[in-house]
Amino acid sequence: MDNTKEKVKKQFEHAGRNYRDSAIHAKGRDLEWIAEEIGRCPSPLLALDIATGAGHTAFALSRCVRRVVGYDLTPEMLRIAAKEAEQRGIDNVTWAEGDAERLPFPDRLFDVVTCRIAAHHFPRAERAFAEARRVLVPGGRMILVDNYVPEEADELLNRVETLRDPSHFRVRTLSGWTRLLRNAGFSTVTVLRKWETPVVLEEWFQRAKTPAHRQEEALRTLREAPQPTRELLLLHPPAGPAQLILRKGMWIAVR
Repeated sequence: MDNTKEKVKKQFEHAGRNYRDSAIHAKGRDLEWIAEEIGRCPSPLLALDIATGAGHTAFALSRCVRRVVGYDLTPEMLRIAAKEAEQRGIDNVTWAEGDAERLPFPDRLFDVVTCRIAAHHFPRAERAFAEARRVLVPGGRMILVDNYVPEEADELLNRVETLRDPSHFRVRTLSGWTRLLRNAGFSTVTVLRKWETPVVLEEWFQRAKTPAHRQEEALRTLREAPQPTRELLLLHPPAGPAQLILRKGMWIAVR
């Protein structure tokens, strides 16, 4: 396993419960949008959630399809997800451990594949997307939700993200994510939604359990950025702490 994937496992073993409890992950409105989109699919019987984490997307899928497989690299996240499913009485989700770049499933098995707020950890995202396409039935859909970065802030935001969480690999621009999906072989790729999620910087660091010295370096990087870049990334409410503007997109890719 390469160094980036070892960092992912270490990070989510270390901070897994924080991601289970994070409002952005557990209650994001995009969970409803994913369910709405799946409702438009013809007979969505079997779904795969890649990098399922604490299982939030798998649980949303479980209300729309017959069966879901929640798939993740980190055993600790799968344990957290399985326990949460048991507590919620969800019995149509199964769990599997493995690498998104090497899915242990046959071709043309799933009606829907999802990957939510995770692909920025993938060192070879295009390969993971190609694997998602491989396991989809013809006409099946992949739904990708992830952060994206304005082109003007690409290098700086990725530096800050890596300081916060060493398992971060790369957040892409809107066109960058679209290009990766097309290069993976999908016949149609559509940006369905774009939105912003401001997050208090202190809470953002706490969720990842970022050490104090790395927090300070990340904040210094933001403070020293050119003013136009700071204005793209930061909010300073009249009352309250500084917030980072996280931009998110939702893509539909059809095999």
